[in-house]
Amino acid sequence: MKSLNFQSVVSQFFEYESTVVVRWPLPFIIIPPLLTVSIVTLTVTNFHLNVTNDTLQVFLPDDMRSLRDLKELLDMFPPKDAQRDTYSIFGSKFVYTVIEDENPEGNILSSSGIQRMARLHKFVMGLETRQGDNVAMNCLRNRDDEACTMHPIAFALEDSTPEFAIQFLLRYPNLKFGDFVVDNAMVFGGVKIEPKSHDKEGNSPIRSSKAVRMTYIFEASESTERWIDLFLTAIPRYKESNSTILWSSSKSLAKEMERNGELLIPWMPWTSLVLVVFCMFACSSFQVVKSQPFIGFFAMFNATMATIASTSLLIYLQYPFLPLVFIMPFLVVSIGTDNMFLMLKSWRMTKKSSNEEQRYIYALTESAASLFLTSLTDGLSFAIGSISDFHAVRVFCTYCAMAILFMFIFQVTFFNAVMSLCCRREVSGRHPVFCCYDTAPSNETKIMKQHSDPSFDFASIVAKYLFKILNPWPSRIGVFCIFIVYLFTAIHYAIGLPLGLDLKLLAPDDSYVSKELEAQERLFADYGGFCFALVRAENISIRDPMVRRDLMRLYHDLGGSEYSSPAEFWLEPFEKSRRGKKYSESDFSDELHTFLAKEPHLKFRNDIRFTMTGKIEAIKMMFRVRRLGKDNDAPRAEYMRRIMETSGFSGFVYDTSFLLVDQQMTTVYNVIIDVVSAILTMLSICVLMVPRPVSAMCIAFAILSVNIGVIGALAATNTRLDIISMITIVMSVGFSVDYVTHTTFHFVIQRDNRLEKCLLVMTEPILQSALSTAIGVSLLSFVHSYIVRTFVNTVFFVVGLGILHGLIFLPVLLDTIVPDSEYMVAYEPHQDEEESHYEDTYGL
Repeated sequence: MKSLNFQSVVSQFFEYESTVVVRWPLPFIIIPPLLTVSIVTLTVTNFHLNVTNDTLQVFLPDDMRSLRDLKELLDMFPPKDAQRDTYSIFGSKFVYTVIEDENPEGNILSSSGIQRMARLHKFVMGLETRQGDNVAMNCLRNRDDEACTMHPIAFALEDSTPEFAIQFLLRYPNLKFGDFVVDNAMVFGGVKIEPKSHDKEGNSPIRSSKAVRMTYIFEASESTERWIDLFLTAIPRYKESNSTILWSSSKSLAKEMERNGELLIPWMPWTSLVLVVFCMFACSSFQVVKSQPFIGFFAMFNATMATIASTSLLIYLQYPFLPLVFIMPFLVVSIGTDNMFLMLKSWRMTKKSSNEEQRYIYALTESAASLFLTSLTDGLSFAIGSISDFHAVRVFCTYCAMAILFMFIFQVTFFNAVMSLCCRREVSGRHPVFCCYDTAPSNETKIMKQHSDPSFDFASIVAKYLFKILNPWPSRIGVFCIFIVYLFTAIHYAIGLPLGLDLKLLAPDDSYVSKELEAQERLFADYGGFCFALVRAENISIRDPMVRRDLMRLYHDLGGSEYSSPAEFWLEPFEKSRRGKKYSESDFSDELHTFLAKEPHLKFRNDIRFTMTGKIEAIKMMFRVRRLGKDNDAPRAEYMRRIMETSGFSGFVYDTSFLLVDQQMTTVYNVIIDVVSAILTMLSICVLMVPRPVSAMCIAFAILSVNIGVIGALAATNTRLDIISMITIVMSVGFSVDYVTHTTFHFVIQRDNRLEKCLLVMTEPILQSALSTAIGVSLLSFVHSYIVRTFVNTVFFVVGLGILHGLIFLPVLLDTIVPDSEYMVAYEPHQDEEESHYEDTYGL
């Protein structure tokens, strides 16, 4: 009597499905390719790639504290001054160049260095597109009749004697002329100042500077986009003696991130070719008639067809697309070849029968149930990622989940039909390549006959040696000790996994963006851009001198740490002559508007938000970021937010780096939630397929162990816990299930010699699938990209740890703690009590 469990229900369904495919294979061979061609045709005729231009936000969760603060800041204080309102820098159009003196103690402010600076500036100003677009036409101006909004050093460099003109600007971090302030902190890098020569506000003469950064800000227009494209094409060819030229622009990070995908495209045909050759070779045998090279070829064809169909469908449905998706085909093709090896193993384990059609059905039914488990676990792991809070994770996992769905559908239809024809060819004794010709057994050499014996099969030899090594109790104790050392080492490294997204790693290794970001941290770390505090003023009266005093105290507290310093706050100059003065509501309004109407206070008009009735709704404070670098971002956010929360005022502090800080915490939370959800989901599926308590516990423990090992290995290779590794960790959950569940299933269905039989059955498909997966991504190790490298490392770690658990740790654990009474009857279609469909391949 057939056991009533989920595995038997699934197997029974696929028995009926396989029966239809085996009896009428032609429609199943024709329909899937026609469906793929139809989807591709629809997509090509209405092609539109839904690519987001929001470079940073695709790597951020949809809703987090700093994003909410940014939206409120933009709503309350829409950016009007590109230099002061830098919270919207990702929406501005800009380019900048950095010229660094190459000498270790070099000074770019020497006479020759200033000449090099002047030539670079004139080169940028002289760039002009065929349409006549140049800097002068597109630069940002405060008013139409004014010059371009640029740092005074730019105008000094246009002088006939720039060495002389620049000398008047050399103070750091600011140069003050009465009420006029020149911000030099973002211009001069690697600065050495004259000691004991600073003024009362902390500004000192510059003795030397290693580098100078020139920023050019533009109006948003098509003309500007064309000019920036020209700049990015021309600037790499610009050279200066004894100088390093670095550059970036508002579109550079997005363009360089896209290049990660472009770097993968040339490797796709080579990877496909290598995998085709490997699969065809792995499916071949010393016995000509048993060789199945076409099964290896069509496994690759099936996976490629599924990838094309799924990607085309999502693009046709206008689903978002990211360059990250180019990694997906390598993963899907690897999964497809793994499934093929399971199917071929199932066929070769069935014995010859008088009813050959029933033999096909049995082999395909047994493999289809295994494929269902593999595809379900892999697909669900990506499906969990497809509902992530992170846009990039959501997009990538959706493409992967859809590809796995298509591949499974094509596998149990198209590939099953192809395989049934290949198996018919084998049974009829025809040649594996030239199917019209019969093979002559008498022509086979003695060597081929000798190698056709299972005892000469490499995988069975490995399995038998593994059994001899693992079976004695001293060996099991040794395996247990090795496992404890492995687990302790993995946890040790996993705890030290660095957190957070590093923007330098989003671009390829040789990217000019990565070099420029590294130079920012190295040369311009002392002073960064502005950060902002917003104070809501609905429930306070700023005409009250005590409130103004508390606001000034808050301003100095927020800017009084090593992580930030005061920059600009309209209340500071306002209070100079009005400290302690109490106003009536109308008098205060008149006084404030008079103050804002005169230079140099006109700039503060965008720092106060008025209601329709003229009352102050919110005010803005500006601070200078100090000590740039990812190690200081979290302490800065913690300090400034704590000061704001304990101030008694309603409001928040915002800096662009806070996006990355919040992303770190959200990433950790999401990784934990996604991994736990994936493991619980995988365990639920495994319990349905293997409904035995101790065995299910072993599966759960093995899955958790593999993933701890993967995280520890990623940490040991200096991989950060960011959304890239988050995708790969979620992916590893699904991949790890493939190894441990099949091993457990084939263990519990054995009545005696369980360890030996399990190893003999599983060694070959595990080694073949691991090798095909490794080959599928191995060529990508030559791609110089952190994103690609993280995927490659993860796949190799999953494969290595999967083999370790699937063939050593888990079989020993199962044979040690699973009682003999915990047995499961495998489903067999039309099982005959007098005849087993399995061939006793190994004489057990």
